[in-house]
Amino acid sequence: MTAYAQKVWQQTAIFLLAPVPIILISYYIDTRTLNDIALWTKPLKFHFSAALHLTTFALLVRLMPEPQRTAKWLAVLAFVSAAATIFEVFLIDMQAMRGVHSHFNFSTQKDVSIYQMMGVAAVILTLPALILGIRYWFLPSSNLLTPGLKLGAALGLTMGFILTLLIAGYMSSLPTGHWVGTPPTDADGVPIFGWSRTGGDLRVPHFFATHLMQILTLLGWLLDKLLKGQKRNVILSVSITSLILVGLTIWTFFQAMEGQPFVK
Repeated sequence: MTAYAQKVWQQTAIFLLAPVPIILISYYIDTRTLNDIALWTKPLKFHFSAALHLTTFALLVRLMPEPQRTAKWLAVLAFVSAAATIFEVFLIDMQAMRGVHSHFNFSTQKDVSIYQMMGVAAVILTLPALILGIRYWFLPSSNLLTPGLKLGAALGLTMGFILTLLIAGYMSSLPTGHWVGTPPTDADGVPIFGWSRTGGDLRVPHFFATHLMQILTLLGWLLDKLLKGQKRNVILSVSITSLILVGLTIWTFFQAMEGQPFVK
């Protein structure tokens, strides 16, 4: 039986992907720009990243034992976080339609209020990562929830939440936004990601922190397949990799704060 939480997160992810064709059309026909790139670049990225975020939760819930998958508290958590995700992405789309910045926009009281509401929504939509991560630490292994997958998910979710909260919280306190020691432009940035190649960019550590949950979960699952029956080696490999990725996230944070680009 599909758990309510799983269903909510799955359907919300699909709902967020549904407008992508319209946004793509807008991307090519709307000539307006923000930060010297196409206006609809940011909404497009957020629709994909938000859908991936919720899909991750849905897949991980599916691996939980029946009593926990169908728990009422988990259903409430899924509904609230899904609503917060839709709300934040809607605000990003709305600001794009207005032709103004959604983040770090202090130009009017209305924009400040929108930015603050987005901040609250962002915390709510990431909260399931911490709660599921803690639950995963205490779940028993099973045919579906193999040791590497379990550890990868537990580490990825908890560490991803903590690092994301710290980095995003710090970034939101800066008047210059995510740029450090470089003009506020995305022109000539790293392809796809848009990271600055002329100075520090706090989006880099934010990216690694946020996607720890996907990277470590997938790594644990792959190692369980490749090193079947070698539980000790799997656990060791996932643990070492998590330390490396956390270290990379912290290193890129200080690199950005020194005004140095991740890639030139």
